[in-house]
Amino acid sequence: MHDHALPHVGLRMIKSAAAVLICLLVSMLVNREEMRIYSSIAALLCVQPYVEDTKRMAFQRITGTLIGSAAGALAILIEVYLLDIRGTLVGYVLIAALILPTLWGAVALKAANAASLSCVVFLSITVTHITDANPWIFVWNRVVETMLGIAVGIGVNAFQLPRRKRRDILFVSGLDGVLMELGGQTLAPASRVRLNRMLDDGLLFTVSTVRTPASVREATQGLRLRLPVIVMDGAAMFDLGKKTFLHTRLLPQELAMQCCQIFEEQGIHCFLNGVQDDVLLIYYGELRNEAERDVYEKCRSSPYRNYISRDYFQECPILYLMGVDRTEKIQALHDALGAAGLLEQVKVRLDPAPEYPGFSYLKVYEKSASRQAMLELLKADLHVEKSVMLSSLPDQGDVLVRGGAQAVKALERMFEPLLWQRKQDPL
Repeated sequence: MHDHALPHVGLRMIKSAAAVLICLLVSMLVNREEMRIYSSIAALLCVQPYVEDTKRMAFQRITGTLIGSAAGALAILIEVYLLDIRGTLVGYVLIAALILPTLWGAVALKAANAASLSCVVFLSITVTHITDANPWIFVWNRVVETMLGIAVGIGVNAFQLPRRKRRDILFVSGLDGVLMELGGQTLAPASRVRLNRMLDDGLLFTVSTVRTPASVREATQGLRLRLPVIVMDGAAMFDLGKKTFLHTRLLPQELAMQCCQIFEEQGIHCFLNGVQDDVLLIYYGELRNEAERDVYEKCRSSPYRNYISRDYFQECPILYLMGVDRTEKIQALHDALGAAGLLEQVKVRLDPAPEYPGFSYLKVYEKSASRQAMLELLKADLHVEKSVMLSSLPDQGDVLVRGGAQAVKALERMFEPLLWQRKQDPL
C-alpha cells in the first residue's frame, strides 16, 4: 500500500510554479508574448534542489544561449547581408554546417552540457526567425528573456523566510523507523535533499544506529554526512569520510570465546565481527539456516565488509557477536547465556528479523557499549555541549518521531526556526 502512495507536493514544486508565475507576470507587464515561454523555461530549469545545481544550470543556460545567439548572429550576417540566401537550399546547407562550430564552441568553453541548448537557440534563430523583417530583434530578445528567467529562478530558489540557524546543537537520529521507514533500504529522495540543504547550512548532524558502518554507508548514500556516526549500538564511532574507527568498545577476548561456546552448544552459528587496522572483519563458520546464508550472500560482495573463514581467526579484536536463527532457538540461546552467568558480564540485544519471518537476531557487545556513552564522546570531540536525539521509541530519545518525512520536518523546525518563533523555541 505504501509503495503506491502519491508523492507529496514539495517545496521545489511550489518554487517552480512561483518562478513561472513571476515570468508570466513580467511578460504581461512588458507586453512581450514570446518572453513568456523562453523566460519561464529558463526559470523552471534553474529551480534545482541544491545551490550548486542551480549555479550549474544557470551557467549552462547562459553559456548555451550566448553561444547559440552568436552562431545565429553569424548566420544572419552571412545569409542576409553577404549572400542573401535565407530560406533557400544553400541557406539551409549553411545552417547545418554552422551546427559544427556551435557544438565545438560549447566544448571549447568547457560547457559540453550546454552544447545541445546552444544548438536549440541557434536553430530557433536561423530556422524560425531569420526570415523576419528584423531578425536581430529576436536574437536580442532571446538573450534578455533567458537572462530574466535565470535571474527569477535563482532568486526564487534562494528565497526563504528569515530563520535562525541552531549551529550550536548536535542533532542525532536513528535510521530504521526514524530517518527511514521501517523496512526501507535507503532514505527517501526528498528527505535526502532536505537534509543535505540543512547540512550545507551548517547543521551538526549524525546518526546513531545498531547497523555497521557498511550498512550505514549504503543506507545514507548521497547524504552529506560530515560527522562521525555511532554504529553497532554504541560499540563504535566511525568516520565515514576517513574510513576510520575513532572510538571502540571491544568485547573482551575471554568473554567472547565463552559466548561463542554457548552459541555452539545451542547449535547456532556465530558471526564474529572484529576490527583490525580500521578494517571490519567478519569471521564465519558453517552456515546452518536460510537466514544466515542470505545475510552472507547479500553482504559478502560489499567493498566495506570482509568475510573470512573462521579457520583463519587469530584473536582479532572483537566488536560484537551475532547469530540469526528461529526465534525459539534464539530465545533458548539467550536463556543459556543467562544460565552461564554471562548476561551480567556482556550486553545482549535481541531483535526480531522482519526480513526473515519467524527468525530473530541476537547480538553480544561489551558491557559498557551504549549509544549515549558514545554520543558523549562525540560531543567532547566536537566541543558541543547540547545534543538532541530523535527516536521512534519514547524512552530512547529527546524527540519522538516516526518515519522519514516527519523526522526531517522535526529537524527543520528545531535547526532553523522562524525568527518570530523565538519565544516558542523548545530548545
